[in-house]
Amino acid sequence: MNVLMTNDDGYEAPGIKALASAISEFARITVVAPDRERSSCSGALTLREYISLKEQPSYGANIQVFSCGGMTADCCKIAIEGLLVNDKPDLILSGANRGYNIGTDCLYSGTVAGAMEGCVFGIPSMAVSLERINPEHFLLRACKFTVELVKEIFVKNQYKGTLNLNIPYMEQLTLNKLKLVDLGLHRYKNAIKVITDTDGNQGYWIGGEPEIEIEPKNTDIYWIHRNKVTLTPLGWDMTAYNEQKIIHNIVKNHVDEF
Repeated sequence: MNVLMTNDDGYEAPGIKALASAISEFARITVVAPDRERSSCSGALTLREYISLKEQPSYGANIQVFSCGGMTADCCKIAIEGLLVNDKPDLILSGANRGYNIGTDCLYSGTVAGAMEGCVFGIPSMAVSLERINPEHFLLRACKFTVELVKEIFVKNQYKGTLNLNIPYMEQLTLNKLKLVDLGLHRYKNAIKVITDTDGNQGYWIGGEPEIEIEPKNTDIYWIHRNKVTLTPLGWDMTAYNEQKIIHNIVKNHVDEF
């Protein structure tokens, strides 16, 4: 199996090293990841600028590593249409990310964007995010769990789509902890803070704390806070189909019905 791996934490991040090492036990890995942290870069592309690609020391057997001067989506496009153009990956794995990518946070996540490139190129893919990467024994256990899922979903059952996996910290990780769920609406409180630089100029800092609201039980946000592993199928189509009738009634006098 030929696996392309990427992330938004940078090619030296512990999460991608650990997951690549675990997957390399049964697959050939090519890592193409940013040369520095690019968290929350979403699907941004670097256009009309030079993008570097440099081979780096391997993490271990069956793993080739490249650092890329661009964003996560750049990494995937350069890998698939350049570096691996004659060696198409069977699977894209993005992660393992330090921190969850749940609910509407997926709109901003570079980790999820890496997996979404699988939709664009017709390659099975999965984003993998962990509540935390420490202690090391949890990181290794989470990577082992991910390997089990990859074998079950993509190898044994030949699934062709894109998935978003989030793993909370827990001592025992088993498949019966898994919840297949929708994305939820993730809001933050105190997200914008006014700050002043050393010259007295006013600026802003984006951060904040997640609001813990009562979410529908079919969402990743609800179950991740109840210590369940969440898995969500993703797609590129952002059309709100349930809104089409409403909008049609509003603009029906102006719509070309063919």
